[in-house]
Amino acid sequence: MPGLRASLTTALVAGALAAGGCSSPPRCPPGASCPPSAPEVAFTPTINGVTFPPRKDGHVPRFRVRPGEHLVMRVTVTVPRHVTITALWFGISAGSWGDGPNGPTGMNPVLAHYSLPLSTGSHAFGLRWRFPRGHAGTSLYLTFGWSSHHPDASAEGPIASLALPEHVQSVARTG
Repeated sequence: MPGLRASLTTALVAGALAAGGCSSPPRCPPGASCPPSAPEVAFTPTINGVTFPPRKDGHVPRFRVRPGEHLVMRVTVTVPRHVTITALWFGISAGSWGDGPNGPTGMNPVLAHYSLPLSTGSHAFGLRWRFPRGHAGTSLYLTFGWSSHHPDASAEGPIASLALPEHVQSVARTG
């Protein structure tokens, strides 16, 4: 009986601490000082006239493209209150992105880099790029990277998946 009472007491104390905000986030080791997460900046892509709003499930919209297709892209960036973005990049990635000493990594090519401050609200950016001729099933990503000094934060990630269909037929040209 004393062992059961101790177990119940431990469980109640642990529950109270977790409810009070004293537990570490799941991605941080217990007792570690973890950096705060970056504010939620939303990216809404429009590619060749088709718009997909940001998804809440963590997945990015998938746009089907053709080999060599010219993409006219518009990205609307929504900056939340109390955030001022001081640097913003857009680029294409094969599937990896991260934060480097001079900005985001994994973008090849970088389509645009802006260093004018972006305050609270929506801001639209136009981009153009030609999808390379590739193999069926190839996917690339339209990606972002941003940093802020108010608050001190940065984030990188995908905005949209650009995918060739699994079966791409070649078209023979005759002259």
